[in-house]
Amino acid sequence: MGALQGIPIVLVSLLAAGVGPGGKDIAAELERGEKLFQAGDLAGALQVFDGAAKADAKDARPVYLRGVVLERKNDAAGAEKAYREAIARDGKFAPAHNNLGAILLGRNDLPAAEKELVAATTVDPKNASAAFNLGLLREAMKQPREAAAAYRKALQTKPSDGICHANLCSVLRKLGDLEGAIAECRQAVRLLPESATALTNLGLLLSDKKQFDEARETLRRATQVDAKFAPAWTGLGRVELRRKDAGAAVDALAKAAKLSPKDPGVAADYCRALVEKDLRSKATLDECQKATSLDPNNALAHYELAKVLVGRGDCAGARSEQAKLGGLPNVNAKAKAQADEIVKTCVQGKAAMPSGEGKGGKK
Repeated sequence: MGALQGIPIVLVSLLAAGVGPGGKDIAAELERGEKLFQAGDLAGALQVFDGAAKADAKDARPVYLRGVVLERKNDAAGAEKAYREAIARDGKFAPAHNNLGAILLGRNDLPAAEKELVAATTVDPKNASAAFNLGLLREAMKQPREAAAAYRKALQTKPSDGICHANLCSVLRKLGDLEGAIAECRQAVRLLPESATALTNLGLLLSDKKQFDEARETLRRATQVDAKFAPAWTGLGRVELRRKDAGAAVDALAKAAKLSPKDPGVAADYCRALVEKDLRSKATLDECQKATSLDPNNALAHYELAKVLVGRGDCAGARSEQAKLGGLPNVNAKAKAQADEIVKTCVQGKAAMPSGEGKGGKK
């Protein structure tokens, strides 16, 4: 089974007028600018926030809000400059630290992002956006335990954040906490019922727990929500293989392969399903050769292709795939031994079902 497909990362920028000190006139201007922003009048909002920033050279809010508008205009450099000015005006203004940290994280400047996001969560421990972004940072830094702690912190303030539940689900799976991961993915699906990604993640976890019937139904729902979401079809195909239904696996993985024609993992799984359904067909040979060409280091593809070639009586070809499999780094010893046994049964020019491995799958 492959890794969970991650929920798309959202680097949050929040428009938060009315935070911090300021005169009534400034507050009214910020409210007016916010309304313009919400109405889509970015130029008007920017003009209002610029005027407010000049009217009070110490207030961080209008400069921060200028940064939010610039982010919406896809001007990351201008937004970064605005957030840094807001921090210079008020070093404890958490929203500016958060949004600056998110920009730095987006360009993979992890040490600088860490400084800003830690500052944001320290100044405002209840800032769910900052805690969420800190979780993304910890994941990027390959610190899953710290990422889980950050996501949990975000959920204490904002328990209805489906994306945060989904990200926590993914992290808990990496930590080996399958029960916890399933619980978080169920929450994500409850909050994001139309998310094919959340449904797929849950289906894959249920498959890990060998709850194949529920996994299949969950993955089917994912394909119904988004028929073009390849990971859902891939997951469904893998579950059908584990249920020993080769025909259903081929149907699902054929769709995945059409949607992701250059994905070597999908190609290898499709090859495997075809081998289970009809080892001697020309389509099986073609797809398994394609899988090895997409990724010469994919052990599964070489293993299945060796079986196909033995079945077709191509012993030289089978031995070639056996050698390639044996030369791969970290190849599974059991798979290598099984491949060796299968190739030994090959009879040149004689098509036959290879022995050395139990044949599964419904015909």
